Amino acid sequence: MLFVKYDIHAPIDEVRSSLSENDKIVADERFDTSKGYPRIHIKEKGEKIKIGCEFCGRARKDNAFLEGTYLLGKFFEKDGVTTLKGIILTAPIYHSILILLFAFFIYKCISLGGISIVPICLVIFSVFMFYDEFRKQKIIKRYVFRAFKNTFLRYSNKEKSERG
Repeated sequence: MLFVKYDIHAPIDEVRSSLSENDKIVADERFDTSKGYPRIHIKEKGEKIKIGCEFCGRARKDNAFLEGTYLLGKFFEKDGVTTLKGIILTAPIYHSILILLFAFFIYKCISLGGISIVPICLVIFSVFMFYDEFRKQKIIKRYVFRAFKNTFLRYSNKEKSERG
């Protein structure tokens, strides 16, 4: 789970249009393409936005474990400042079930007065199983940052050309 908050002095429409320009944002970005290249999917509904990521060009399909990794956020605009607040989640359905299972095993260990390696094995399994999914968190965060950076550059150049 990763929290994201970005502010920019630009209209909300400029930020939204910049976020939807996938090719322009990832043009100068360097990725480890040995496990595929990332493709960003954006869904907007009013002020809410959902940005997902999947790896393409691999030997196998990226099934994203039902929900995969995505940013769930909301746009705010106040006094000419656009803010995107959100959270990046990785396989929330699976991880909520894993947390419940982990808590159950810990409870059983405490109540029976024994020690079990099952909770440790569950955590290690989750780390190995979702390594690629956790990598996507950084990719989404970098994507949003670069979109805000491109918006800033475009909007500041537009203001400069209007002034002079």
